[in-house]
Amino acid sequence: MIPLPDFADAPGADILFGPWSFCASSPGAIDHPDQIRQSGLTWQPALVPGTVASSLQALGQWDLSQPLDADAKDWWYRTAFDLNSDERSANAALCFDGLATLAEVWLNGTKILTTDNMFRSHRVNVAQYLRDHNELAIGFRSLTTFLETRRARPRWKTNLVKHQQMRWCRTSLLGRIPGWTPPVTPAGPWRAIRLERGPIVVSDVHVTSVLEGDVGVVSVHAVVQSDTSLECASLQVGEAVVPLEIQAADHGRHLVGAMQVANPPLWWPHTHGAQPLLDAVLSIDTNGARLRHPCGKIGFRRLEVDRQIGFGVKVNGVPIFCRGACWTVADIVTLDGSPEQLSHDLHHARAAGVNMLRVGGTMIYESDHFYDLCDQLGILVWQDFMFANMDYPVEDAAFAANIVEEGRQQLRRLARHPAVAVYCGNSEVEQQASMLGMPRELWRNGFFAERLPALCAADHPAAEYLPSTPSGGTLPFHVASGVTHYYGVGAYLRPVSDVRRANVKFTSECLGFANVPEPETVNHVVGGGPVMLHHPRWKQRVPRDTGAGWDFEDVRDHYLKQLFGVDPVHLRSFDPDRYLRLSRVVTGEVMAQVFAEWRSGHSNNRGALVWFFKDLWPGAGWGIVDSLGIPKAAYYFLKRSWQSHQVLLTDEGLDGLHIHVINESAMAWNGFVEIMLLRDDHVVVARAETSCELRPHSQITVESDALLGGFYDVCHAYRFGPPKHEVAIATLYDAERRVISEAFHFVQAREPSMLAAVEIQADAEPSGEGGWEVTLQSNRFLRGVALDAKGLLPDDNYFNLAPMRPRKISLRALARGAVKLAAYVEALNLRDPVRIAVRKP
Repeated sequence: MIPLPDFADAPGADILFGPWSFCASSPGAIDHPDQIRQSGLTWQPALVPGTVASSLQALGQWDLSQPLDADAKDWWYRTAFDLNSDERSANAALCFDGLATLAEVWLNGTKILTTDNMFRSHRVNVAQYLRDHNELAIGFRSLTTFLETRRARPRWKTNLVKHQQMRWCRTSLLGRIPGWTPPVTPAGPWRAIRLERGPIVVSDVHVTSVLEGDVGVVSVHAVVQSDTSLECASLQVGEAVVPLEIQAADHGRHLVGAMQVANPPLWWPHTHGAQPLLDAVLSIDTNGARLRHPCGKIGFRRLEVDRQIGFGVKVNGVPIFCRGACWTVADIVTLDGSPEQLSHDLHHARAAGVNMLRVGGTMIYESDHFYDLCDQLGILVWQDFMFANMDYPVEDAAFAANIVEEGRQQLRRLARHPAVAVYCGNSEVEQQASMLGMPRELWRNGFFAERLPALCAADHPAAEYLPSTPSGGTLPFHVASGVTHYYGVGAYLRPVSDVRRANVKFTSECLGFANVPEPETVNHVVGGGPVMLHHPRWKQRVPRDTGAGWDFEDVRDHYLKQLFGVDPVHLRSFDPDRYLRLSRVVTGEVMAQVFAEWRSGHSNNRGALVWFFKDLWPGAGWGIVDSLGIPKAAYYFLKRSWQSHQVLLTDEGLDGLHIHVINESAMAWNGFVEIMLLRDDHVVVARAETSCELRPHSQITVESDALLGGFYDVCHAYRFGPPKHEVAIATLYDAERRVISEAFHFVQAREPSMLAAVEIQADAEPSGEGGWEVTLQSNRFLRGVALDAKGLLPDDNYFNLAPMRPRKISLRALARGAVKLAAYVEALNLRDPVRIAVRKP
């Protein structure tokens, strides 16, 4: 047994196992673990669960700046553990929650498992192989060698991946998509390995909960191996208990049963209600003893999809505007990340108003902890199966059996989660086939059209199924029908006005921009010193579509010119700091304008998920949060656009502005809405307000001209001379006159001019747990206000500040303990930063 440094005590490692070690070998050089002893290979400590990359990173032998082609080699892992005769059991089983990807498992020199699917778990009874001293070895075979084997050619090809035979591999595409994933391929025992043993072992637990009218129905099926007879078994949900039927089977016994819960508390997405969850527990009695086996928490909700309007989600009978993003992974190296990383990222998502995350088909099925957190936080999950773009060989019997079992395992694992709302067969398979001119009958195969929806209906009846995203139009990628991927604003450089013309009903990915991260992350990428945005490392991390002659920084530059009237190349060349400051804001501005259209009273849109919640590595990626977990400017713009009580503005041209007020809550809401026109950053040209009363789950639209009571050419559409104001500000107040939401419309597209003279009050006082509360006020309008506070994270940032309107911002400490305040206020129209003073007691 090889000693392991402190970092090897990874979460989830079974306490029965000794330290793990690993080594690399040439493909096919070793056929049996016994050969390793004579090979002279160098063994090193390994992280398990973990990937080859995570172990090399922990040893200081690799980082993300270096490509890592783990597919090119074979990798061997081994560990040893002792069990005396009293510790062994006839029910002993080795459980493998995830092996990436072509793996052979050996226990004491006997091969007990061969697998070729990183998404499947395996349970192997090993009672007959156990000894006092045991050695477990796992060989991970070279995927590159596997891909070199000649196989049937696909009916179409894709640029998404380099090798077309990837369609035969049940593994993540992360690290294998050259245009936008870091060059690190996942290999190794990426999820937990454990030895289960004892007089009673419970496995294959499948719990579902559905609503039938006002009654919740919970069903359970579980497998039990026991050395003795079972006297009785029961299921407890909350305070209710029901006996279960014990059925004999070839391998162990099955527990089967169902219970009814009258008028259960309803689970809602957090934007619309609470998230009550109940514990589900199995109890098994044998020989006077009772085993309690927790099955996790469950919730009750009714989910429907209105397909008449395209694709509209209803929860408990209430239409939901689904907004959020496409989830990537918490950590590209380990894939699962730590529980702390997941909690950090998902709490950020909830705080931003995210009520749906999509786990896309190019990623991984997420960990149990991810789905538990989504249940607790009230975040719906759109779950793709892990298929994307390729012509999968579903007619091959072995491949078909493999993916059917993969689907069944994932469905039974996820069925208890109220957050999991939509399953989707694949990402862009139908789009890829149709774009390449394939006949319609080849767009969708029987697995996605028939077999997979049947599995979903049987194993998770409380969720909806969609064969592919995008799909539903005359062509799968048409934007006005079904579910689409809308990049009209974005990659295709369409103006914001295209949003209304496109008439998108639901977009499961959209608004992909190279969002610029905070200065600390920029420095992390370029290595400090002067920022050179043509540096190869910076450009390497800007996402691009394979084969395209442009990247998503070019897309951002297009909108930078459109919104601020600057020459991006000139500005980047001669004033890179100004370029970065404007670039941080521009993508957020565009996203906010698009969501104002989609959430407005004019729109038929019922959901939009931004492409990438979090970057895969440091850089100007698609994420609204960078890979270090720090929100970007776009995050804050979207946070202000995703509120449950919201005011929005849409440009109606000659008809002025429309003011849209939204109340998503289950309670009636009363307040006031105001429109103000501002000139010269402080002169009020016009101001008017009206009271508003909104029913639960409703919205209203007010015309600016009606509210102002006259003609002000609010959008400068008539152009009778120069505009009389530069900005229109809509403000939503609650009944106590507190500002709830603001929206801004700028009359002309131009770079903000520096203020000649401005008076700014910026002070702070401690707020507990190392945080601070900052109060800002200015006698001039400030655009794109950003707080720079080392070691602290603001709850709002990159906002506009109306003159003489105080604004409070909370700063939360990023680490435990008190943080000395060293913070500054910047704005796009402020020449020099203003230091935030500590308020004296």
